[in-house]
Amino acid sequence: MGIIIKQSLRTSIASYFGFVVGAFNNVYLFPKFIGSEGIGLLNLINAAALLFLPILNMGFGTSISKFYPKFRDQPYFNSFLVYALVLPLISFLIFVIAWPFTEGVFEWIFKSKAQIVFQNISWVLPLSGILLFFGLFEALARANYEVAVPNMIRSVYWRVLMGLFIVLIASGLISYDYLIPLLVLSWFVMLFALIIYTLRVYKLKFSFNLSFWRSREVKKFNSFSGYVLLLASGGILIQKIDQLMVGSFLGTDSAGVLTLSMYFATLIEIPRRSIMQIIQPVLAESFHKEDMKNVEVMYKKSSLNLFLIGGVLFILVWINVFDVFQVIPRKGEFKAGVFVVFFYGLARVIDMGMGCNNEILVYSKYYKANLPMQFILVLIVIFTNWLFIPYFGITGAAIATCISVFTYNIIRYVYLLAKFGIQPFSKSTLIVLILLIAAFIIGVNIEFEFHPVLNIIFRSTIVVLPLGVIFYVLKISQDINELVNKLLKQIFVK
Repeated sequence: MGIIIKQSLRTSIASYFGFVVGAFNNVYLFPKFIGSEGIGLLNLINAAALLFLPILNMGFGTSISKFYPKFRDQPYFNSFLVYALVLPLISFLIFVIAWPFTEGVFEWIFKSKAQIVFQNISWVLPLSGILLFFGLFEALARANYEVAVPNMIRSVYWRVLMGLFIVLIASGLISYDYLIPLLVLSWFVMLFALIIYTLRVYKLKFSFNLSFWRSREVKKFNSFSGYVLLLASGGILIQKIDQLMVGSFLGTDSAGVLTLSMYFATLIEIPRRSIMQIIQPVLAESFHKEDMKNVEVMYKKSSLNLFLIGGVLFILVWINVFDVFQVIPRKGEFKAGVFVVFFYGLARVIDMGMGCNNEILVYSKYYKANLPMQFILVLIVIFTNWLFIPYFGITGAAIATCISVFTYNIIRYVYLLAKFGIQPFSKSTLIVLILLIAAFIIGVNIEFEFHPVLNIIFRSTIVVLPLGVIFYVLKISQDINELVNKLLKQIFVK
């Protein structure tokens, strides 16, 4: 895990730099110049495009990471690369042909409450294709233990480009009507950059070898991909159903408020994304070598480290959320999203605290068990959103997500304990929980009457700095302590 922490440091730095750029876009630029309707429009079109990705990529994104170590040293490796890219291309061409039938479904969802979304729905088609191949080339880079540059492209460069486009719209040089075409163009530019990087750095070669088709691993690859396709379809539905249902029930403006509020919760999850991108190929290698001891180590340490980091970030976000919403342009449009931040943030902490349970299931021989679990979760998500959104609005969607995430993680926890005899918690987990609760209680009761930005700085320093020192002194996480020691050493040496 220490190696993973070090390797993910560059990715985390890129992610947080991207968050800074994204924060400027989402907290100032987007609210000021395109408002809640524009934010909602961008989010709903993007969510609609993502909805099709699991089917279009046929589950190959995850399968590439799992089977890359097995194909890497084979003579037909280059044929594997061709196969992993050409079949999704064929699936996309079929999708293009079937698009007229799909468009009718979106008309039923959006035409009543979100007319502007339906007017731009045809852009979902090219956006889906672009995101499809972006994900595939990102998977190839991840399989080679390189996640920093693709993450920089996704998290930083894309946000900078979208910010530039919004400035051009605000200045009147480009019409607001081109908002969605510019979204599609921005992702196309990012895809082009990622393809150039991947092909140049890894010098990937593509060829066709008949021995590839005779390999037993190909059948395993296809079988695994089929299950991943179903799992990923459920996963995307779980992630996006609340946004789509809010757009359908409440309209584009409410979807925009939901999107902005959810963005603050993404700050909490950034370390998880970075670490899991590195853990995936490590788990693939561990299961390939039947090294269950290393799997258990990954499980426990990922749980402790991510719970500690996620808990601190959740406290940091929530104790300052009211001041943050004071500095947002058109704050009257977005104030309804305050408690969305709480429930989405809590859901992220729960997910992080359970460690890499999903990744363990995906890369183990019991990966098929994820399918019925996913089915149960989809039903819970749809039912809870249907139940809570009409009564609690966008906060209801956040409550539904929190309930669903908690339930799903409990199911996976019990299953891994039964099948492998492993669980992620320790005495250190309890200590972290107690300290986080104490810091939370202190933080929510600290009030200042200064400018909101000063309030955020003072409150964060008073709460988070002592908490970090306590964690460091108690040596709760050896990995985090080692990382801090190396950073301090570099600072003082310089």
